[in-house]
Amino acid sequence: MTIDMKSLAREGAKTRLRQLETETNELLRAFPDLRAGDPTPATSQDGTGRGRREMTAADRRSVSTRMKKYWAQRRRKNGSPERGPGHPKSPGKRKGISAAGRAAIAAAQKKRWAKLRREGKAKGKGGQDVGNG
Repeated sequence: MTIDMKSLAREGAKTRLRQLETETNELLRAFPDLRAGDPTPATSQDGTGRGRREMTAADRRSVSTRMKKYWAQRRRKNGSPERGPGHPKSPGKRKGISAAGRAAIAAAQKKRWAKLRREGKAKGKGGQDVGNG
């Protein structure tokens, strides 16, 4: 007896399709607004907006002004210096590398490149194609 896998797959697909159609009909009965084609209504059941609306230029200016006032008050409250046009940045911990650190790195790099140049000349390369190693 031979088994025709294609016909079995087709029967399984038909059965699943009927199940999906039944489920779709049940969902459409429960949520009739889905028939209109828009799966997400603009407002929720209680009428409150759920979407993201675009801000006008005036709205952006208003928010910007309000937030600038807010942060200025926060800085005053925390004792930080006032920032704005003409005010220098507040002093803080300097980040970066010290002069001694830079000098140590420079010396190490000079030593490394000198060694690579010597090795290149010893191999007959004449200092060309030094490499990254």
